[in-house]
Amino acid sequence: MATKSGGSRLFGGVNLKDVAAQVRDRGEGSPLEKSPAQPTLAAAEMALSGRSMPAMEREVILAVDPKRCRPWKFHNRTDAWYTRERCQDLIDSIAKDGQLEPALARKLNGVPGYDFELIFGMRRRFACEVTGQKLKIRVLDADDARAAVLMHIENADRQDITPMERAISFLTQVEGKVFPTQVAMAEALGVSKGQVAKMIKAAGLLKVPAIAALFPDRSVVPVEQAYKLAAIMERPGAKEVVLKAAQTMASKGVAGRAPAAVLGQLAASLERRSSYETIRREYNVGAAGRVQVTRNPKGKVTLTFRTGLKASDREAVIAAMEKILSDLG
Repeated sequence: MATKSGGSRLFGGVNLKDVAAQVRDRGEGSPLEKSPAQPTLAAAEMALSGRSMPAMEREVILAVDPKRCRPWKFHNRTDAWYTRERCQDLIDSIAKDGQLEPALARKLNGVPGYDFELIFGMRRRFACEVTGQKLKIRVLDADDARAAVLMHIENADRQDITPMERAISFLTQVEGKVFPTQVAMAEALGVSKGQVAKMIKAAGLLKVPAIAALFPDRSVVPVEQAYKLAAIMERPGAKEVVLKAAQTMASKGVAGRAPAAVLGQLAASLERRSSYETIRREYNVGAAGRVQVTRNPKGKVTLTFRTGLKASDREAVIAAMEKILSDLG
């Protein structure tokens, strides 16, 4: 539960914005200038523990082969980021001035090919690999819930983390049971419950294969429109219409189209379907019976049995209904 000052009971009343500012202001020197296990206390760690007085904690700063580091499974960047084009600014900076801030990592044991997993700092890893430099990492022993909060604090004000990347990260954390409930996640991350629910629903839209296929780069899909389409698809019969529209769009190709335009066209498929062709037909019911079928522009279907029905008409009615349903599509 949030306090009146904007903090959270989970963090001992510490305001996450203040914590994020402290984390950004906290610089790191060369790993050669400190012992491998110098006692320190990160601002984020104070927030997580709820302590109001500084205490000595041990963290390790290392310089390692970036190829020996993999992303944490709940990392909030998509693979689309790891290209020279999208990381050129960081590549140039590291080549000129070196890596100014270490990535955050956890030690891995018994994982072939990897020694560490990065909670955040995958762009730094990519840039160091490109420039042939060692990757500076801060190694901490943190469970998934603490790792999620530390990642959220690190990326809270970053402009290069897109809303959909955050949404996808929220969804994977919920599915992975990092937090017991969405409410617990919202409190831990200092985000409103409504915002967490909206982002998770928006990210869930991209788990539908026919829709995901329309977006080679999921990170740029707008959250607000994705959420609205996901909500619309919960209406009776709407999902089938949208999926059919998505399959049609995929067959024609969507290269060069903005994600917002693609989502808009999917939503428009429901509007086109909202007006039905009117129908007025008659069908035989057995040897002597007749049923009149009408459909209005809103799709409402009415069946009128002119001579009524008897128990003995059961099989004839079933046969007539199968024909009617087939014709109505």
